[in-house]
Amino acid sequence: MPKIIDLLLKTITCNANGFGGTVQVSGEVFGEFFQNDPNNPAESRGRRDIFPFPHGPISINEGQTVQVTMNSVRFSLWHEGGEPTDLVPHFLTIGGTLNPGLGSKFFTIPHTEILPFLPPFGEGDVRPQLRDLIYTSPNVTITLTFGLAVAQVF
Repeated sequence: MPKIIDLLLKTITCNANGFGGTVQVSGEVFGEFFQNDPNNPAESRGRRDIFPFPHGPISINEGQTVQVTMNSVRFSLWHEGGEPTDLVPHFLTIGGTLNPGLGSKFFTIPHTEILPFLPPFGEGDVRPQLRDLIYTSPNVTITLTFGLAVAQVF
């Protein structure tokens, strides 16, 4: 039985910039599905772009936070229920690679993760669970803040 997770990249923050001035942040941010072992590339069941920097690099200064405007991206993970456990992935890994020279970072959401539920359309607000992903190099630190919520459980 799938659990549908809504995910948004909410903000990009420059925590440190040893170079001074503006940093041009770019790269690829995506979600990748894994069946049983999120550390085994052979277990990958595909990936979906979350934020491919569609308008090019984002200019950001130390101490600045940029709000990201995007539609949510939905992912399906296995949830206790009637379908065999090998039909829907059990893990979702979120992250990617950032420039300038910040490398790759990821966090993993297991199918058992408890997240807030989105209410039906027009029936109130929910605060998504916020999750930070911190990229560091000797001179630059950038934080991506994601919002996660369960949209539906079948």
